[in-house]
Amino acid sequence: MSDTRVRTLLELRRELEEELEELKDRVQRLEAYVKALDSTIGASSFSTADAALSAAETEASKATEEAPSGGPRTIEIKHKSEDLELGTMQVTDDEIAVTPAPHALYDIKRGAFARFFVERILGGFQQEDKRRVENGEIKWEDSFDFDIQAEDSVLQGIFIRNYGGEERLEEIRNALRWALEKTYRPR
Repeated sequence: MSDTRVRTLLELRRELEEELEELKDRVQRLEAYVKALDSTIGASSFSTADAALSAAETEASKATEEAPSGGPRTIEIKHKSEDLELGTMQVTDDEIAVTPAPHALYDIKRGAFARFFVERILGGFQQEDKRRVENGEIKWEDSFDFDIQAEDSVLQGIFIRNYGGEERLEEIRNALRWALEKTYRPR
């Protein structure tokens, strides 16, 4: 076999391995979602509405800390095992600023971050709001936008404008946690 064919086959093999790794990550994430849904369904099946509401309020108060003046909230992003801080989110009414944990390095070019979080999640919200602008539902300056700051492909910060409410915030937080877990490297 010629060297160019071997190089081409090796490159193809590398790409297939990367794609397989991304698919494994996606399967793992989907299994975690199913497990969380099963847990929630199971817990809800055997508790009263008051107990479920109280548990949800307790969980929400653990995840977020409201500033006394009604200012920005700080949300810690922790590994699913809860023993490792991955970063923090400063949230106001229309902006989110994400700061990675000082002890962490995140490669923004890895599939979990680039393809999943940036393209599917953030890009999806951006496209959704673009359609809403085109349909006259919202103004362009009120549409979802984001900026990712990096140095040598290492995440420095994420800035999201007009994130669109608590439902989107929760989806961004969950997707970001998963992407940061997958791309985490200690400094």
